[in-house]
Amino acid sequence: MSTNAKSAAPRRKATRTRRTQPKADRPAYARSTPPIGGRDAALPDWLISGRPVAERPRFDSAVIIGNGINALSVAARLARSQSFAGRVVLVGKPVEQQRRLIGGLTLRARALDYFAACLGVPRSLILDRLFGGRHAEAASYAQKVARFERRENGSYALGRMGEWMSRWHHQGRVLAYGVRNSHLAGVLHDLMAGLDYRWEDAKPVSMTDCLDLAPGDNPIVINAKPAPLLGVGRTGPKPTQYVVAAQVPFANPRQAENGLLPYNNSLFCARRRRGRLDASVWYPMIDPLSPSARYYSVFYRVVRAGSDLHKNAEIETLKNHLFGIGDILGFEPVDPEATMGSAMVPCSPTRPDREVTPNYLHLGKVHGSGTPIIAGDGMARAGLTGYVTAEAILAGVEPRAYLYHAHRGWARRNRLAHHMFNGLSWITDPALRWSPGRALNLIQDYGETWAGLETD
Repeated sequence: MSTNAKSAAPRRKATRTRRTQPKADRPAYARSTPPIGGRDAALPDWLISGRPVAERPRFDSAVIIGNGINALSVAARLARSQSFAGRVVLVGKPVEQQRRLIGGLTLRARALDYFAACLGVPRSLILDRLFGGRHAEAASYAQKVARFERRENGSYALGRMGEWMSRWHHQGRVLAYGVRNSHLAGVLHDLMAGLDYRWEDAKPVSMTDCLDLAPGDNPIVINAKPAPLLGVGRTGPKPTQYVVAAQVPFANPRQAENGLLPYNNSLFCARRRRGRLDASVWYPMIDPLSPSARYYSVFYRVVRAGSDLHKNAEIETLKNHLFGIGDILGFEPVDPEATMGSAMVPCSPTRPDREVTPNYLHLGKVHGSGTPIIAGDGMARAGLTGYVTAEAILAGVEPRAYLYHAHRGWARRNRLAHHMFNGLSWITDPALRWSPGRALNLIQDYGETWAGLETD
């Protein structure tokens, strides 16, 4: 009997390091702007290698739709380059700051490294502009975990408290800061004052509208808004799940007296209700528009679309949780009529949309990374997205493959968190009761997307 030697030979097991970059065009190295340094193992090799990359873009200009953090990050890095200076257009109006808490408020310290790299400024300057020298008051070094109870009489209680993210995990570095989303966007915009770009107050609905605004002959259109352009890309399926959320800032007049939550610590607390978790995070916060605020909290819950979904009732329940847990911690809400924010946000797909349209990139579809709020803080993802997108464009390589690579860890942890908070909540809930310090270990990343390069 003859034997096929090729088939009989043992197969070599494929290996992949955490820094393996996607099979895409490799950028050319040359003397240019130094890349970001650091600890983020999800960044492609050529962004953390320490070797500068030559600018050889395939496009001659950029039209960026949006005024949020991801749009500003892309615009800042491109406008600083030799290739795009004077050829970057932001479509919309700069963010107007307001006291009401709109969008996420957890600023992971690692995000400062991305913003600093995009702007070309020290991260200490961003911190100073955000907090006016008081960033130490808004810093969190560790996160506690507990399950909460709501008794029949409407009162609240916290169960056994553990710790799942500690100073040890982050080598003494800051875990995160609490900051209003619109305040961060306003600071980034102010730091772009010396860059050569322009705003266009327009509302484009098609690629043709965007191309008419471009200052070059071969522009790239970057859509940093959730809504797609007319006739570009596929219309996704109607969302079947949403995140309902309510958030408010707190003063902390009795925090030390109550002694449950130490200063410069954050808290995650949750409990199971009707098959899913009502979950929350509590972070130190400094806000110039609400000077008495020292913490903020958001309560959130995943709900299914259908006739039995009552948005207002869900939001009212989450508000009651905010006030009840806040009282236990020694907190008082700060002007909730003016500061309380609430929303019902569609859950984004956990798998990226790989459809390619020439000269067009829809960042909202690329960096969603699954269910919002739960494990993928928007500020950090926006900074990461802006940085990787801009550097890939400048290097002349396709950004999508590198964006998927950079976000794969976020997407994995979001999928795990989604299951833990919903279908597997019957396991997570007792784990929070009996072993709170270990209940969330499946979505722990030990600092690679949390702590920054420096000890602030």
